[in-house]
Amino acid sequence: MDISAQPEGKSGTLGSVRAIGVFGSVLALALAVGLVLVIVNDYRSRMAAAERQSLALVTGAERLVDFELRNIESALAGFAAYADRTNAFPSEDVEALRLAHVGGVMAGHREIESISLLSADGTPVFGTRSGASGIADWGSRRNPNQPQALRMGPLRKLINGQWAVPLAMPLKNGGYVLARLNVSELQSIVGNLDSGQEGVVTLFDTDGTVLARSRDALKLIGTRRPQVVTDSNRAGEEVSAIDGVTRVGAWRVLLNYPLVLHAGLSKQEILRPWYWLIAAGTGVYLLYLTGFIYLLRLVMKSNFLQRALIGRLRERTEDLRLAQKVGGTGSWSIVAGEEYVRWSDNVSNIFGLPESQTSASRTEFYDMVHPEDRERLFTLFQEAWEKQHSFNAEYRIRHPDGATRWLATQGAVVPGRDKRMRMTGTVVDVTERVEAQARIADAERQFRLMFEQNPLPFWVFDIKTLRFLEVNRAALEQYGYTREEFLAMTILQIRPPETIERVLQDIGAPREHFGQASNWIHQRKDGSRFEVKVYAANIDFAGTEARLILAEDVSERAAYERQLAYRASHDATTGLLTLDEFSQHLSDSASADEIYRVAYLELRGLDLIADTLGREASEGVLRIIAARLRLLCGDHGMAAHVPSNAFALALPAADHTAHRRLHSLTSEPVESADASHHLESWIGFADYPGDGASASEVVRNAALAAHEARATNMPFAHYQVSIAEKAHAQLTLAGRIRHAIRDNQFELHFQIIRHAADSEPAALEALIRWPQLTGGFIPPSQFIPLCEDSGLIVPLGQWVLRRAAESHRQLSAAGWGSLPIAVNVSTNQFVASDLVSDIAAIVDEFGLRKGALHIELTESVVMNRPEQALNTMHRLQKQGVCISIDDFGTGFSNMSYLRHLPLDALKIDRSFVTDVDNDVRNASICRALLSLGHSLGLEVIAEGVERIGQYEWLKEHGCDQVQGYLFGMPMPLDKVIETLNGADQRSWLGQDTATGQRSGY
Repeated sequence: MDISAQPEGKSGTLGSVRAIGVFGSVLALALAVGLVLVIVNDYRSRMAAAERQSLALVTGAERLVDFELRNIESALAGFAAYADRTNAFPSEDVEALRLAHVGGVMAGHREIESISLLSADGTPVFGTRSGASGIADWGSRRNPNQPQALRMGPLRKLINGQWAVPLAMPLKNGGYVLARLNVSELQSIVGNLDSGQEGVVTLFDTDGTVLARSRDALKLIGTRRPQVVTDSNRAGEEVSAIDGVTRVGAWRVLLNYPLVLHAGLSKQEILRPWYWLIAAGTGVYLLYLTGFIYLLRLVMKSNFLQRALIGRLRERTEDLRLAQKVGGTGSWSIVAGEEYVRWSDNVSNIFGLPESQTSASRTEFYDMVHPEDRERLFTLFQEAWEKQHSFNAEYRIRHPDGATRWLATQGAVVPGRDKRMRMTGTVVDVTERVEAQARIADAERQFRLMFEQNPLPFWVFDIKTLRFLEVNRAALEQYGYTREEFLAMTILQIRPPETIERVLQDIGAPREHFGQASNWIHQRKDGSRFEVKVYAANIDFAGTEARLILAEDVSERAAYERQLAYRASHDATTGLLTLDEFSQHLSDSASADEIYRVAYLELRGLDLIADTLGREASEGVLRIIAARLRLLCGDHGMAAHVPSNAFALALPAADHTAHRRLHSLTSEPVESADASHHLESWIGFADYPGDGASASEVVRNAALAAHEARATNMPFAHYQVSIAEKAHAQLTLAGRIRHAIRDNQFELHFQIIRHAADSEPAALEALIRWPQLTGGFIPPSQFIPLCEDSGLIVPLGQWVLRRAAESHRQLSAAGWGSLPIAVNVSTNQFVASDLVSDIAAIVDEFGLRKGALHIELTESVVMNRPEQALNTMHRLQKQGVCISIDDFGTGFSNMSYLRHLPLDALKIDRSFVTDVDNDVRNASICRALLSLGHSLGLEVIAEGVERIGQYEWLKEHGCDQVQGYLFGMPMPLDKVIETLNGADQRSWLGQDTATGQRSGY
């Protein structure tokens, strides 16, 4: 042990003990102050949090109460409106109607005790026989800050012992709708709010009467609080006037109703965790004092151990001082005459060795050195030992994992404390620097290669003198100059004269890096010009402020892009604008004092030309029409082609004859090499601005007008708001139909078809119905055509087939399985779907017998696509499906073709059956149709039989089956089965029925 070091060590130890004592005392004082501050701040935070929680609680209660009262108000307002409307009904019906409506309201609002109608003075008119005292006073009061029509009266106790709040809704005649709200509903709202074990939520009226309370509600409902906040909202600590408990609470006056809410949290409950905090903090502080005293004593006892540590630290400090003298990060040393190299921990990391390995033999060290650097480093160290001078070296080592690192070492041979010579120094990992230098050199080489060999022209010019400093080979080839000529020129000499001013302005703009490219016109040595895209960046070129330029020849690409832009904005066939470009041009051209009339032209007949003469002939007709429209527009209008058979035009509105000239142009035959073509046209007009917020909207409105013209069979129509409303209503109805199919909202009703000879049931016809929640049905005449137009008729028809199959299974279960069910099939369903496969799958799924389903087709289904119809009908007949032609006689059937169709029956349209017993023309037509059907071996069914006379005539003249309101209205299946099972199915004989609307599908 070094004796001379003891006094210094003792002094250092005593200093440490004193420092620990002072620091511990200061820390004890700081902890005490901090503990007090934490306790005080925690108290304030808890109280503030309690205020916020009470505000949140009262806000939540306010929303729930307001929501409940708004629902009740909405229901009472609906009944009030209903009561006002029923005043005009006959008095014997009013009572029943009102009772039904009240029952519906109270079923949805069970919290309402009763609903009645009172006159303006409180006399009962409907409902309860007892009036409402004071309603003339409180029922007429209305707070201007509370815009709701609902009035609230004072709390009342009912005969059954329940508390209720009277609610009044004024009527137009001065009376009131009176409802009594059971306060149990309000009690359930405030009672479910979490206010803690001792907290409370209370609902008052503006007079301070307790309406509901989360605690002690049975005792306190109906009592009054001495003071209630009614003009403002506030929060804070207060002692409850009801139960004397100190709470942190909040008041809230409801904005929409004369009610006041109070929510309070118990102060004792809020501060209970705070008291625990005080106890815990005090315990921690005492624990710290105990630990501090123990630590101080422990430090004093460790005096001798610290002296030994100081001695060892001095030895290591000497080594560190020598290493720092040389300067470096990691230190190493070799003592003369010793075999081992010793180093610091950091050197172990540099060598890739464990930190615990801080030495190695000289042989092991040289094994780590890269073989290419090993001899050089060994020679350097030998010379340093011999000449005892300093040295610097960079070399590579290999880590145990195979990685190679570059190291820089510097050192010298110096004497140590023990007078022995030692080589010591520092070592630094310089791998990143060496690799960075290599990358820079490689990048410079690559840049020179890229610059010179790049196929795009590159050059560098002086920003101040504008003279070329360097050019690559591609620039020489592109511009036709030699390198010497280039380097003697300025950049202005490759620019057209008219661009010089713009070039000088552009040079003044900074170019920190290659960013947005710009297009320029450059000029070759031979004077030819071409378009280039230039990329520029400022660089330092051998100390000169310069700019690097890359110039890409884009002449061909620019021309191609212009061609693409034209194609994108013009129709390829007609050369007219596209619809989007037309809308943009119209928007850009219109001004405040200039109005354009937009015409949307729909054509019919082009598809037929394309199908018969080919697409080229159809496109030729399109080009002729486009040329006519272009001529009509002249210099002041514009035209566009809308794929595939429509056009849009914009003409000055001042031209009042344009629409007639337009119709005349499109009505004229189009002469081609093959034929003269006549096209049908419909034109819709709309004004821009005026008939839409934007040009595209005006075009859409003009298209709606064209559709309206087509629907009404008029040559042209002008847009009106009603057209858009009608289209919107159709779209809305189509959406409802889609949802109705998905949600299974449709129903099937069935009408009995009877044998004419004995009036026995022969079949049932399935008729679709769409019931509504409000009662009644949407007629099929409204939604079936829309389904045809929108394509929904196919899924709807499939639904009808499945429902009919399911109904037949129920019919069989009731003992009437011999009766087939006839289903109407639309043209779209017959053509667009695989009807044969659909029916086969349905028959297999529901296990139906052959002939259980009949199919009714219209003449248009058969005549539009006779070959396809004939094939489908033969396939259906093989499956045992009977087929009949519905509404026969109203179309234009080819009788010679009709006799080849695999039919089973013809259905005479109701228009011919009407007055058949007293109208000679109808009788003649029916006789002819009966004769035609029987001659073809078909059964004949008469529709629309509504009178006994019709039935007797048809029976007398050999009609096979009859159907109509005379034999029964369309009914749900259970009603039909009940009718079929009836004792006397001929109760209809001798009775005529009122003619009703036949709902078919």
